Amino acid sequence: MLFNSLHFLIFLPIVFLLYFRAKEREQKIILLVSSLYFYSALKLAFLPLLLSSLFFTYYTSLKIEKADKLHQRRFWLIICLVSNLSLLLFFKYTDFLRSIYYDSLYLFGLRPSNSFQALNLVLPLGISFYTFQAIAYAVDVYRRQIPSEKNFFKFTLFLVFFPQLVAGPIIRASVLIPQFLGRKEFKRENFITGMEIMALGFFKKTIVADPLSGLIDPVYADPASFNGISNILAMALFSIQIYCDFSGYSDIAIGTGKILGFYIPENFRRPFLAASNTEIWTRWHISLSSWLKDYIYISLGGNRVSQFRNYYNLMITMVIGGIWHGAAWTFFFWGLLHAVFLAIERFFIGKGWSVFFQRIPRPIGILYTFSLFSLGALFFRSKDMGSVMISLQKAFTFADGKMVSLPYAVLIPVALLIIYEIFEESSFTIPKTFFYETLKNVTVLTVLILCFLIYSVTVSPQFYYFQF
Repeated sequence: MLFNSLHFLIFLPIVFLLYFRAKEREQKIILLVSSLYFYSALKLAFLPLLLSSLFFTYYTSLKIEKADKLHQRRFWLIICLVSNLSLLLFFKYTDFLRSIYYDSLYLFGLRPSNSFQALNLVLPLGISFYTFQAIAYAVDVYRRQIPSEKNFFKFTLFLVFFPQLVAGPIIRASVLIPQFLGRKEFKRENFITGMEIMALGFFKKTIVADPLSGLIDPVYADPASFNGISNILAMALFSIQIYCDFSGYSDIAIGTGKILGFYIPENFRRPFLAASNTEIWTRWHISLSSWLKDYIYISLGGNRVSQFRNYYNLMITMVIGGIWHGAAWTFFFWGLLHAVFLAIERFFIGKGWSVFFQRIPRPIGILYTFSLFSLGALFFRSKDMGSVMISLQKAFTFADGKMVSLPYAVLIPVALLIIYEIFEESSFTIPKTFFYETLKNVTVLTVLILCFLIYSVTVSPQFYYFQF
């Protein structure tokens, strides 16, 4: 089920009504049934894969905890990792690995018996997210940071919790599982706050991201036909689009969880107001960034090693983050490019340039960071490396071509969002007067009604991260 659909806007009030009228055990049953229905409504055929990951992770984690010897714990952890990653590798990376194999044969002058034909396997929805969530749980049990969850019902709720099941945030077991204790009461303040967060998410996705997608998709489909300015604008506007699209999903997930009485950690914290490459990764896709740091970067040695090894660890971590997003060389180089940006910044700070960076006016730092991020976004969005090269050639030579149009109906929502984020970043607070509360409630209601009408007459594009 898509958040941005009439189906969801009808489904959610029904869940709320049944959930808050139920007793404690019934609440958990309603939550489980709702989660399984939510996922099955997207594609029922994918449900067995989700359940297989669930069973493997539950069983192996119990074995990890019971094992007395280190090699036994490692054995069961490896079984868990292989069982989860094999599904991800098969469905997501089969064609990519096969293409590398065929390219390697040609590189060494060998001629394969048949030409490469993509299998085009359908990617199960949410597999990248629930696989990483399951792996984090098993590793935490292995590290003795948390006990394995003995209650299978509660563990199932942890892995299939519908607000964040398909596209995150990736929630740690230590955060979510304890929240399944006790009965959840309806709280007016949770409902109001949750609806505000959800309305912001719907605004980002439907009012900002979707129209931006319609503007820049033609540029990425045929960058050679557009001029240099259009290609540069496409890079910048795609950064805004992907932010609004994905953070919009996270906001709807967080708001839904809030109403149900659950705390879901924030996944984005106004990333385009970051003034350095290091800072933006503490604000962008926070749950994945922290996952990569805790389970890849630190496992490799983090910064407790030589400078060269530290850069190597950083590169491996960011490349894995890039490949996690998609099975293509564009994502590989996206991760590598950001690793280079981070390494250069870290090198100069290590050489005592931190005072110099602190003296740079923050607006310049923000522009610098956004520009580099948008350059990386070109790799993220382009269909192949050939398209990347064409876009770069057009952008840096200011070549002629068609000009992308920028209607006010698209620019005004973007401007409103920028003003809102700057205001949220500042320490200034508006007194909560009757007028202010009324205006806020009317705005929330207007956004929700507008989205309801849009979803009633047309199909909103699926969230961009669903393809990952």
